[in-house]
Amino acid sequence: MRFIVFISVIFVTTSHIFAQNYNVNAYQFHQAIEEAQQNIGKEMYYYNQRATELNLKILKFAINKSVKFIDSLKVYNNEMTYYNATKKLFAMYQDVTDNEYTELQKIIEDPNLDAKDFKAKKLKIFDAIKKKTSLIFPEFKEAQLQYCKKYGIKLDKQ
Repeated sequence: MRFIVFISVIFVTTSHIFAQNYNVNAYQFHQAIEEAQQNIGKEMYYYNQRATELNLKILKFAINKSVKFIDSLKVYNNEMTYYNATKKLFAMYQDVTDNEYTELQKIIEDPNLDAKDFKAKKLKIFDAIKKKTSLIFPEFKEAQLQYCKKYGIKLDKQ
């Protein structure tokens, strides 16, 4: 009897292991995108915490590195919707960094700008960032969600 229970447990465990590993390549593709996005997010966080010229340069470097990585990534199973949404998202990150964050850096470093003007310009910059993000990010999240559903990948809560 113990032997039958033991064999049953092994069978269930191994079938579960194989079921989890069925879409390893799909998971690796998704994970590569996630890691590239997290690298950018980490540097954006650091820039937002301490908006210095050095942090902006580091952020631009991280984005360029991630864009090159995504460009070289082999698309799993011709999943172009998720891949293209990722490319658009990263292009938006580049655009925001090259434009809004660069403009923000200029007003931060402007010694002749009074507090009222600084606040107004800063809010205008943040509104532009919010607008760009609202156009691109939902498309990316939807493509990511559909990809993960299709391949049985658990999407972390974000």
